[in-house]
Amino acid sequence: MSVELRAPVPEDAAAIAAALNEFNRTAGFDLDSPEEVGVWLEFPSFDLERDTRVALVDGQIVGYSEAYDPSGDGSFLFADVRAGPSHPDASAALLDFVEERAREAAPNGKVRLWTTGKAIDWRSLVEARGYEFHRYSLRMARALEAEPGEPEWPEGISVRTFGGEADEERAAYELEQETFADQGDDNVPEAFEDWRHWMLREPFDPRLWFFAMDGAQLAGISLCRGEHPGDESFGWVSVLGVRKPWRRRGLGSALLLHSFRELRARGKGRVGLGVRADNATGAVRLYERVGLSVERRIVWYSRETV
Repeated sequence: MSVELRAPVPEDAAAIAAALNEFNRTAGFDLDSPEEVGVWLEFPSFDLERDTRVALVDGQIVGYSEAYDPSGDGSFLFADVRAGPSHPDASAALLDFVEERAREAAPNGKVRLWTTGKAIDWRSLVEARGYEFHRYSLRMARALEAEPGEPEWPEGISVRTFGGEADEERAAYELEQETFADQGDDNVPEAFEDWRHWMLREPFDPRLWFFAMDGAQLAGISLCRGEHPGDESFGWVSVLGVRKPWRRRGLGSALLLHSFRELRARGKGRVGLGVRADNATGAVRLYERVGLSVERRIVWYSRETV
């Protein structure tokens, strides 16, 4: 049974989602919707012919991979490779593509790819290719049956929602880039158009973007969504960021509690977020203090380009 690789086209979104979900179900990961896959395939900086492949067996899409250089400087490629467990040859072929792309785009750099702890066969292949454990990312969540605690805002702080203006989009983007800059060498500045394309995807609710203001200065943000991978009962904190002058004053916990209460008021039964396990700002401890606990670990691997 031979595997064919080709670049995807936007019309493949539903078939790609189905193939990804064959992997996701066995690996304990969130299901991908055709709509979100369609958003990926239209990222402004993505070149589908250059950066992505689908794997086909007997004309059917059974896997997907992407390998892109977010910095543009060839320091490393981020990779996502997923195929159903019944198609190990497709997984291997898609990983071959990633490594070929790395030799072109990051000949003196590294490849970073993610998977889940339950993807045992896939992890065995990755490790056999010389990839080594790099770090964990965590998904943390909590229930919202009970009303979350009242936020205690630091003196001088007020909170408002996103008003839809272009300068507000840019301000939120710049704060996120600034506050995540101390997260190690994995953090790479993201192009504004890519950020905007993903963050404002539908269903987007501007009333769930919270701006903490100290006078005219933007001190922190909590950018939330009313659902996560198609689960309308599960609210999601996409970005939490507090600028350094306002850290260690309780602003992060106040923004989270405010977000939780707003999501609960909209009927959400749970809320979650993602975070690096080794976050340099102590975010994991903060999240635990507001009731979040670890639900899942994502494993990141790294290997120098060879």
